Amino acid sequence: MEAHQYFCSMNSVMYVCVDCDKSSQAKDLIFQIIKTIGRFERKWNCFDKKSTISKLNRRKERWSFVEKPTLEVLKKSYEYSNESGGNYSLFSGVYAYLWKEAIINESIPPSEGIKRLMEKQKKADLSFKWRFVKPNDSNLIDLGGCAKGFIAQYIKNKYENLSYVRSIYLNLGGNILVYSKNDSTKDIKIINPVTSQDIWLKNQKNTSVVTSGDYIQNFKRYGKLYHHIIDMNTGYPAESPFCSVTVIGDDGFLCDCRATDFYVRGDEAIEECNKNNIAAIFIYKNGEVIASRTAEAII
Repeated sequence: MEAHQYFCSMNSVMYVCVDCDKSSQAKDLIFQIIKTIGRFERKWNCFDKKSTISKLNRRKERWSFVEKPTLEVLKKSYEYSNESGGNYSLFSGVYAYLWKEAIINESIPPSEGIKRLMEKQKKADLSFKWRFVKPNDSNLIDLGGCAKGFIAQYIKNKYENLSYVRSIYLNLGGNILVYSKNDSTKDIKIINPVTSQDIWLKNQKNTSVVTSGDYIQNFKRYGKLYHHIIDMNTGYPAESPFCSVTVIGDDGFLCDCRATDFYVRGDEAIEECNKNNIAAIFIYKNGEVIASRTAEAII
């Protein structure tokens, strides 16, 4: 029996649809999924002073004990930050408050402040010892670039082995996960933000589809677009040729990190996807759509 529900969390409208043996099981599973997402939001929102991440951001050079999922996401995010050369960064929290206010107020921050934060970001680091973590400075960590992907994967791993669960479909706002025990598949729609045309990913099963782009949370000033994806090397919104990047794969966390990484990296990301058999769709600011060779097989 299917059950579904829309709800709001993490500044996004989200949707969950599940299929279970019984209607009561489906309704309870939806309740548990929404509860799980809410719990992670309360722990990982760097702007909430009561959250685990906010408290960690205030413990410069001090060890803090963290629960296992938080430790896992911090370690994985730290590792990918290093692998990507900072195109995706766990330490985007350095700029988070500055650019959040800038986007809300549609104002460009003073260059002197950005320069000071750049020096701080270059030295940012996080130490790990068993279940303890220690930041070397304050206000470093922001999980916004990977949290939804990690949460979607966490939900799948937690509930997929329940005998009565047939399928789970999650849309966490730019982060989609499709899971099914049987042969059923779903066609996933991506919208070209420039032309408003639909792009369909056919026959998806046990897949994550994550999109990152500059078409939301932005403002224009003097003909230039300022948005929420920050280039760690400049302290300003990344100047990418793309307006959106969608990554398709079997790991929601990795797809989430890659979507940001590839957006910031620009054209060379297409070559990397083709070289490493990564499925990704790149939409340029003029509306042109380029799919990696692996992605071409599913659109």
